[in-house]
Amino acid sequence: MAKKSTNVEIDERVNAVYDLLLRAYSRTQIVRYCSDQWNVGERQAENYMARARQLMQLDAELERPQWLAAAVARLVEYERRASESNQLGIALKALEDQAKLLRFEMS
Repeated sequence: MAKKSTNVEIDERVNAVYDLLLRAYSRTQIVRYCSDQWNVGERQAENYMARARQLMQLDAELERPQWLAAAVARLVEYERRASESNQLGIALKALEDQAKLLRFEMS
């Protein structure tokens, strides 16, 4: 009898399937991946896909202010990393993109 997966293992598998769905893998490819990686059958792979799609639905329900805050935070991080590596053109572009998102005028 096969060992039952832990909740942590299941969450990791659902996240892996989520990534495959984002990269446009087909159902057949995902079932094959699940079989190869975790030695699970088609039914269990379908369960992982269903849970991954639920996560996708939650992500799609983000409201504009939440998305905007996350996007600006990413751009701030890009600006910081570019500045630290002396890539000032990239840092300036990240700053300009922040201003556009926040509707600030850059002169």
